[in-house]
Amino acid sequence: MTRLKITALALFTAGVFMAFAGSASAAPTLTSPAGTEYTGTVTATANSSILFKATFANVTCTSATASGTGSTNNETHASGSITMLSASGCSTTIDTLVNGSLTVNQKGEVFGSNSRVTMVAFGVDCVFGTTTNTKLGTLTGGTPAKGTLSATLPLLEGSAFACGSTGTWSGGYTVTTPGTLLVT
Repeated sequence: MTRLKITALALFTAGVFMAFAGSASAAPTLTSPAGTEYTGTVTATANSSILFKATFANVTCTSATASGTGSTNNETHASGSITMLSASGCSTTIDTLVNGSLTVNQKGEVFGSNSRVTMVAFGVDCVFGTTTNTKLGTLTGGTPAKGTLSATLPLLEGSAFACGSTGTWSGGYTVTTPGTLLVT
């Protein structure tokens, strides 16, 4: 093969790889339907009981819903504000003080920032929440998309003796809006 042919083949091969790299880097993290950037409302509901464990308290909620609106959806992550965060059927009262925000990366890892919820343990208000980019769990795209909740949340206000310094949050959820949500 002449140097000209080898050079031409190398440039063609590099061009093909650059085309794939360019299209992959421009792909949004969340799509619905496949290949279409999604920045609308996302609503998820618990598909099993949600459990919150702290030092002396185990709180089970039979129903939970979260909803948010996307503001960013690019090749590295999708993010947006939580517009509604609620739990019901709980073994103690849980109230949302601050909704905060969520981020999903292209691996499907879900992170929360600046959310605050309160519960009562032994007559003491315990405020737990997310700081900056607290890992909450994972999201698996599909029809419907599903996720797991497995997080350790710090105590932000209240007695560490009564509330514990951290609490763990676990459960599963199903995305109900949109009907199909894919992680690319």
